Amino acid sequence: MKKMIYLSFLIALGIVFQIVESFLSLSWIVPGFKIGFANVCSVYALYLWGYKEMCIVSIMRIFLSSLLQGTLFSISFWLSLSGGILSLLAMAILYKLKKFSIYGVSIAGACFHNIGQVFAVCMIYQQFFMQLFLPLLLALSNVSGFCIGYLTLQIINRTKGRIQYGNL
Repeated sequence: MKKMIYLSFLIALGIVFQIVESFLSLSWIVPGFKIGFANVCSVYALYLWGYKEMCIVSIMRIFLSSLLQGTLFSISFWLSLSGGILSLLAMAILYKLKKFSIYGVSIAGACFHNIGQVFAVCMIYQQFFMQLFLPLLLALSNVSGFCIGYLTLQIINRTKGRIQYGNL
């Protein structure tokens, strides 16, 4: 029961982060680029419980925030979902390997999120020139992934002893 409450809280916090970030446009850097503050909740769930819980937090956040913003099943929803799923797969694999730090896992998640979104744009719009943005997006995702990893690690360190890690 406690675990469900924590997961619900992380989903709600991720929704708030995603909606607030949608008002902060960084599209002057690269079209569609966002730092991805909502991913702090997903990475936190990964390191708190595991990849199943990370998937629950991330997928529910994507669906519910799209529903609240009125973009459910729109192009932006599909871009977010495709990037999110590829990101989740990459982070789950690297986390399971136990050879990467939280920074490496977070950076990989950010990189694969951008790869998934560029792939979805190319498939939906048949505009393959969007792949030209990928090197810049990958460079930016290294920075944003590092920042998300750092923030998540700080939260983990500050909540140790307050939240029971592992299965509740």
